[in-house]
Amino acid sequence: MKILQQFIIAIAVWHMGFQHSIGESNIFKKLVAPNTAEYAIDLEQALSIAILNNFELRAIKAQKKINEWEVREAWRNFFPTLTLSYLHTDEIRERATDSRQHKLGFDSTITIYDGGHRSSMLVSAKLKSILAANEYRVALNNLIATVTKSYLELLQSRDAISIHTLTLNQGIMQLSFIQKELSLGDATKLDALAIEAKVKEMELNLEKSKDEYQRRLYQFKQILKLDFSVPITIIGNIEKDFVFNKPDERINEQSLIPLALKNRKEIENADAEYKIAMANYKINKNYYFPKLSVGFNYHLSDDAFFPHEKGWGINLKISSLLWGNSFSHDSGFSEGNNSNSKAISNSSSVQFFDSLQYKRAMLESTVQYKSAAEKKKHIRREIALEVSSLISSLYNSWKMIEISRRQLELYDSFLLIERLKAQMGESRRYDLVKKEIERGEAAIAYLSSMANYLIASFSLELATGVDIGFFKLYARKQISEYPHE
Repeated sequence: MKILQQFIIAIAVWHMGFQHSIGESNIFKKLVAPNTAEYAIDLEQALSIAILNNFELRAIKAQKKINEWEVREAWRNFFPTLTLSYLHTDEIRERATDSRQHKLGFDSTITIYDGGHRSSMLVSAKLKSILAANEYRVALNNLIATVTKSYLELLQSRDAISIHTLTLNQGIMQLSFIQKELSLGDATKLDALAIEAKVKEMELNLEKSKDEYQRRLYQFKQILKLDFSVPITIIGNIEKDFVFNKPDERINEQSLIPLALKNRKEIENADAEYKIAMANYKINKNYYFPKLSVGFNYHLSDDAFFPHEKGWGINLKISSLLWGNSFSHDSGFSEGNNSNSKAISNSSSVQFFDSLQYKRAMLESTVQYKSAAEKKKHIRREIALEVSSLISSLYNSWKMIEISRRQLELYDSFLLIERLKAQMGESRRYDLVKKEIERGEAAIAYLSSMANYLIASFSLELATGVDIGFFKLYARKQISEYPHE
């Protein structure tokens, strides 16, 4: 599984911005089985196709880039603003001298204090970037789990068809025997009808398994984002391609739940969302904190270009919000005309009821903050319950493998004895047909138990936040290039 994990990671990194059409994909070209019109797909190729075609992963990756730019923008707020301006005016006056002015200016403003607004915005931007990275990992893991589960279920349905087909062939053979015996007078009409009814039951089971296979095949194509008309066949065999290992003492709640709480990105996301909500809550709660800024300007002015008269100025501005109103005060000192003129200015203004949204913002941020706090607790309980449930499911699945394997062995023995008894005329063929059906059901139960164990195994690994194959509960054998017969 180490190779599989490296393959998945490589594809996940490489897939951004790179997409093939179904007709041009090298993945499909390499997997076309000889002398067939179908595309043969194994688990690794299914995962690569799903990752390449998944738009949600690309959107999350793009969102991470957006958040990185948002961090840069938040950093920009800590630096002063810089403005370079040029002004040219011509004024024609009646019964007075005309006026002409050229002014070249430079202005800069730096915020000294803003109640922690800029710091909160920077923290939120950084946390959002972490969220996007974690969401990508979570989405990728969920996609891997979905594809693998669908792939195993498809293998299970395909092999179930083979089992039902074999059972039906045995039933048809016994039906032909009973019909010959009926024609020779060695069997009754009732015996023949009973066996024919069982054969019809076998046919019905086969058709149901075919319908189930087609349904899962369409679901599989949907997960891989393939067109429904693309002909594909699945490579693999659950029993032949996997080695199943018994869960050891490491698989217990005491060790895996803390591991999951440490590794799961959902917890880191919940913590980040809580910190973002808390930062927004503080910003809105402290809406009345004043904003203090200092400005500086330097300019050259003259009635001809290039201006030569120097001037400069400095100002201090304070603004704040209170009860839905906003006010500001600006004090400044300036010199102009090559220091021949000086001026002091003060200005104040109040705008009434121009910020009534402060109450709504406070309420919204309070609800978001408390919701994030509750989610922070809930996600930990949810993950702990998920891991506990999967551990139980894993052990139960292992027991089911042992039970269903033994059951299948017993039915094989019963069936062998029943066939010998039927050949010697010591048993009814109806009993033999029943044993054939029961043996087929046991084979399907064994197949289902192996698939369930695989699903429980990788689900537990994903639930604890470790790499696929970390617990070594199963191993992949070397599989053939084309589907198992």
